[in-house]
Amino acid sequence: MRKIMPVIFSVLLLPVVSYAEDSYDRLARDISAASGELSNKKIAIIPFSYTDNTASIKDGSVIAERLTMKLINARKFEIIERSVLDKVLNELKLQNSGAIDASSAKELGKVLGVDAIVTGTLIQTTDGKIEVNARLIKTETAQAIAASQVNVVRDWLGGDAQQVQTPVQQPVYQSYQKKPYVSAARGENQYGFFDIMLGFGAQTIDMKFANNTYGEKFSDLGITYAPDGPYSSIEYLDLVGRGVGPIGFRVGGFGNGVIGGDFEFSVSKHAFDKQTISVKTGSGTGTVQFPVDDYLDVTSFGFSGDLLLRAPNKMVDPYFGIGLGLSLNRIQLPYIKGYTNSSAYARPTDDFGVGLMFRIPVGVRVKFDAKTHFYAELRYELNSMTYDRGVKNEEDTITTGGARFVTGVGFAF
Repeated sequence: MRKIMPVIFSVLLLPVVSYAEDSYDRLARDISAASGELSNKKIAIIPFSYTDNTASIKDGSVIAERLTMKLINARKFEIIERSVLDKVLNELKLQNSGAIDASSAKELGKVLGVDAIVTGTLIQTTDGKIEVNARLIKTETAQAIAASQVNVVRDWLGGDAQQVQTPVQQPVYQSYQKKPYVSAARGENQYGFFDIMLGFGAQTIDMKFANNTYGEKFSDLGITYAPDGPYSSIEYLDLVGRGVGPIGFRVGGFGNGVIGGDFEFSVSKHAFDKQTISVKTGSGTGTVQFPVDDYLDVTSFGFSGDLLLRAPNKMVDPYFGIGLGLSLNRIQLPYIKGYTNSSAYARPTDDFGVGLMFRIPVGVRVKFDAKTHFYAELRYELNSMTYDRGVKNEEDTITTGGARFVTGVGFAF
């Protein structure tokens, strides 16, 4: 690479996508949001009743049963079985409905050993649906600690619309100021991932020593070259590099569509073996021989992110993207003079540089199962770092660039 055009990006955004969810899933999620406020996770679910002070014969029981299945699958609570609940309600001479007052709630808590009960009210809407207002109530205080409101379709046989119903006393609940957090349901192709990575690949390295006030000599840089200098600028071009990396991890995810993203932390090393390369000075170009293998040793710590696009698939997700990042680099130059180790202009140079990273990843993610993935990725990667060897006003750069192959194991969440 002869020149490096600066690339400036301001923001790399990860998408946030929301999806519709089943009404009973919504009820379960809202109720489960308050599970952390219960020391004992055992609860009972009481069939709901209508707000016109009538007991529900069927609608409330069906809705409570469906909510029970959702809460069982959510694994946030231990649910009392319906047969046990019915027996206790009969023994306590309580209606099998949502009309449970404060004293009844406490008594249920003691007998069943539950910390809370789920109950609520029903309202028939003009479009033939049922509005469900559910609450999670602590049995000790009769305080509602979570609430949810959804509309459900009466898609079961029978119902209470034409039934003769018995008025019952409606409970009064204490208000609860904390609004429960509501999380969106995940889509079929939506997931997060944590990846462990290992990469390798050959890259080229360019080195430039510029703006040296006193003029730079090749002998100061550990190279025999005629004429020796001084020069205001010396460039080594297209060194064939070697090294390992990136080694590290990344965290990211995809929405239910094509867009996703990740954040990556990685470590890589760069060096080159002895070789003959092109050199450029203010007076022209030539060739120079590097007689040693340890002329350069750079360790880079990268912090970067990618915007990804994929083709969603049940088993395989091919993807590509664009990434930006920042690198922190330790630059060790045993044969180059500088002021990093002493007040004298002497070898070695051991400096620190900040770099800009840019990459274009193309890869494929294979899903062994719902939790374990394998991925392989080919990326073009560029890392341009600056340092000064402690020389005033100097602007030295090292640029690594080329293809890298990255592979590893991912864990979905």
